[in-house]
Amino acid sequence: MFRKSRSSILVRGASSFVLAAALASGAMAQVDDTDEEVAFDTVVITGSRLGNANLTSSSSVAVLDGGEVDVRGVTRVEDLLGTLPQVASGQGSTSGVNGAQATVNLRGLGANRTLVLVDGKRLPYGSPINVAADLNQVPSQLIDRVEVLTGGATAVYGSDAVAGVVNFIMKRDFEGLELDVQGSIFQAGNNNSDIERVLSDYGQPNPDSIFDGESGDINLVAGKNFDDGRGNITAYAGYSKDNAIRWEDRDITACPFTTRDGGTDFGCSGSGSMPRLTRYSRTGAGGFNLVVDEATGELRNYNQSTDAYNFSAGNYLQRPRERYTYGAFVRYDLKENMEFFMDFSVTDNKTEAQVGPGGLALGRTSSINCDNPLLTSEMLATFCDAGSVYVDNDGVPRAPLRIGRRNMDFARVNNFHLNTQRIVGGIRGEIFGGVDYELFAQHAKVDYTELLLNDVSTSRVTRALDAVTDPDTGDIVCRSVLTGEDPNCIPFDIFSPNGITRAASDYVTMPTLRVGDTEQTVIGGTLSENLDRWGVVSPFASEGVSAAIGFEYRKDSLSLTPDSSDTTTSQRVAVAGEVPVYELFTEIQAPIIQDMPFAEELTLSAAYRYSDYYDTTGTQSTYSFGASWRPISDLRLRTQYQRATRSPNPIELFAPQEIGRGTLSGQPNGLKDPCAGDFDPNTTTPEPFRSLEECMRTGVTADQYGTILDSSDNIPTLAGGNPNLDPEISDTWTGGFVYEPSYLPGFVASVDYFSIEVDDFIGMVDPSETLGQCLDTGDANYCGLINRDSAGTLFLISGESYIQSTLINTGLLKTTGFDISASYGFGLDRFGLNNAGDMKVTYAATILDELTSQSLPGSPALDCAGYHGDACNNPAPEYRHRVALDWTRDKLSTIFSWRYISSVDQYSSAPTAVNELDATSYFDLAARYEVSEKLRLRAGVNNIFDQDPPLTSLSGYGGGETDGRGNTYPQVYDAQGRYIFVGATINF
Repeated sequence: MFRKSRSSILVRGASSFVLAAALASGAMAQVDDTDEEVAFDTVVITGSRLGNANLTSSSSVAVLDGGEVDVRGVTRVEDLLGTLPQVASGQGSTSGVNGAQATVNLRGLGANRTLVLVDGKRLPYGSPINVAADLNQVPSQLIDRVEVLTGGATAVYGSDAVAGVVNFIMKRDFEGLELDVQGSIFQAGNNNSDIERVLSDYGQPNPDSIFDGESGDINLVAGKNFDDGRGNITAYAGYSKDNAIRWEDRDITACPFTTRDGGTDFGCSGSGSMPRLTRYSRTGAGGFNLVVDEATGELRNYNQSTDAYNFSAGNYLQRPRERYTYGAFVRYDLKENMEFFMDFSVTDNKTEAQVGPGGLALGRTSSINCDNPLLTSEMLATFCDAGSVYVDNDGVPRAPLRIGRRNMDFARVNNFHLNTQRIVGGIRGEIFGGVDYELFAQHAKVDYTELLLNDVSTSRVTRALDAVTDPDTGDIVCRSVLTGEDPNCIPFDIFSPNGITRAASDYVTMPTLRVGDTEQTVIGGTLSENLDRWGVVSPFASEGVSAAIGFEYRKDSLSLTPDSSDTTTSQRVAVAGEVPVYELFTEIQAPIIQDMPFAEELTLSAAYRYSDYYDTTGTQSTYSFGASWRPISDLRLRTQYQRATRSPNPIELFAPQEIGRGTLSGQPNGLKDPCAGDFDPNTTTPEPFRSLEECMRTGVTADQYGTILDSSDNIPTLAGGNPNLDPEISDTWTGGFVYEPSYLPGFVASVDYFSIEVDDFIGMVDPSETLGQCLDTGDANYCGLINRDSAGTLFLISGESYIQSTLINTGLLKTTGFDISASYGFGLDRFGLNNAGDMKVTYAATILDELTSQSLPGSPALDCAGYHGDACNNPAPEYRHRVALDWTRDKLSTIFSWRYISSVDQYSSAPTAVNELDATSYFDLAARYEVSEKLRLRAGVNNIFDQDPPLTSLSGYGGGETDGRGNTYPQVYDAQGRYIFVGATINF
């Protein structure tokens, strides 16, 4: 229904590719055969445990050189990976209260389907609330290169490599002492005239130009060979600190957006469930939705456009972070052909997430005691009219009432602390005159602490609202003080202007503590050999078959213990479990034909892994087959098929099913619930977006229709694990070519098609999709997951209203597309510009053809390629590229790059014009200068022109892997402004 033509996307990709080729051909026309050739890198092919450098793999690997760390000025690894067009949004420095990790998400299939390695060894679970590997464990200044293999690789590397593998290769065998320092800052002009107009219309402050988000990074590396070069130890230590960037300091995030004027313009919105004024609500017959007018002191109708709380204040667009790292790499030749190796690392990472002040969300209490002396006479007459009062089991006269109120004193702060220790050790070498071997063991542990401050306790605020008159003193006290249930209770006077005392605020707020850890133990070994000495050689090839066999035992475990507090900002449930596995694997690479006409090389490859998850999902087999054919020296064709799996992790298996929080996408009428709204012309609330017939499919009655309150913030969802989950199974096909023309030294281009399909993928049905599919189709599979309360809402009455989102083996995920890359390096003397240096042009792009998910078998497939919002969540642009122009002359090198993201439409049956994300370009410039052998300087600017990101009303405050944040998607776009950095590397 929402499918777009992709001709424009293909034209864009082709034109950019032709641009790179034109640059190359223009240079070729002026090549002088007598010129000295300049050596440049070519495409690197890897993804195998076999080490024969003369053979080529059937898989393509994108490579980021360690120099990218310098030229982009990044201190966060996720920012470095984000420049690759194959990488979709993950968690990072812009995330909200849902975690402290930095993750990588290849192909948009989820960070938990991307395997992260350091020097070929896997990282542990990132935390007990998110098993995806934490990139904060990787010290950025020690990266030698990053190899990114996209597509299934479970047969080679084991479970989780469904979308691919990110392998960080670290600098080793260092000699000397090196100090690296860098400082950086963001600058935002805050001069978006359209947003200035919106802020002015709603009386919201408009920030001025600002410098903020300062970061400092210092790293020390020391290394030395010893025992006549038989050994080396390389040790490192680093410290980095990031300062915060706040929403209110950017015009584009100064208020949360809604839509107006038929979806053609943005407006300011906010939280209606916890507004700045106390909101009193009752549904059904005699229902009302009231606040106290600040000017008159009398009750009036609630107005969402003026009474909602602007929760931008206090939210972070960049979280503050402080990180310490230290560790060492050791190797020593015990004897000929036997080397001992050990890696040791510690990362201590502290970060803070902050959102608006907490409070009493509408629906957390359901009634008011009518003997409450804090009620005014008008309130008493309105709330406790004769037809509404009832007597509870304790003999207290009560009336139905939902109260919403923001406790304005303090922002909610979530402090995260992760401490990771990791050690890897083993021996490797050669035995039996040609068999390479490696035996290793590794252990890692992540200690996790999460402390949430300034949130409101449901039980405490319920007691604090139940105020009575002390019969002995005449003072207003909590009923729980008189009964002895809670002698510390202090009345929470939300009924009077400035009635909340500091003591009352301190009483209703309480800290929430969660502690936990993850552990990983791996023991493994590999034997590999070129079998030509045994005569295992094709009669048409000069080199023999290479083969490897190996084993691995792995156990990953985690535990999380939350305290007993009943705050609701970021709920956590206790979980504990482990997933052990025994594995055997083998791999072969067989040259079939070499050095023959039309077959300079034809190589076949295969891999197989047998895994026994004996405590959880049982046995499974993964395998791959590939071929690489070079018909002529200039051209290589390659293809590969991979069967990969992902076994469920302890969170997915063992997390208890509990009521959590989810979000709904906005509707064209500005509301979240498509069945919420009223027909009263005296209110500002819009009419319901969907018809009565459609809404009845979700549980709405005819009497409720037109009276339902909107869930303007989060809604309850029933979430949790499932011990009966099966492994995910994926099939990956890739095919392409690499072209390296002999007549144009330094030029290389590649095009690869990819198709990844994941069956029985583990996930939940997104609440927005559940609601939308039920409304559209009436499918009982979806409608049965929706539970509205007796008031017809999706949020108001605790325990009645929720959408079921527990984990199941759902339908499928599928993505297809093309990766395109080209590079050409040449000396400018070829153009007659003697002593002008060398140039290199690089181009890397991804064309996304399909990103499909199917929530349940047999249900309609959802293709999110080119869309965002609603069930698609984060944008999936159909085309992304990065073009870079490098120039080097003597001691000076510069790089100018262009990052491009194509336009993205809103996924909706009734899209709004203002929520289309325009195509966006970012331009970066950096320079590096070698002052001497001991001193190198660098400086640069990313997002030179302070380009604002595309804006939307659909992103909310979220901040998870699949959520937007601050009216945009900062995991995809540059949201903080212009990034300026300077740095220096000093060798002693």
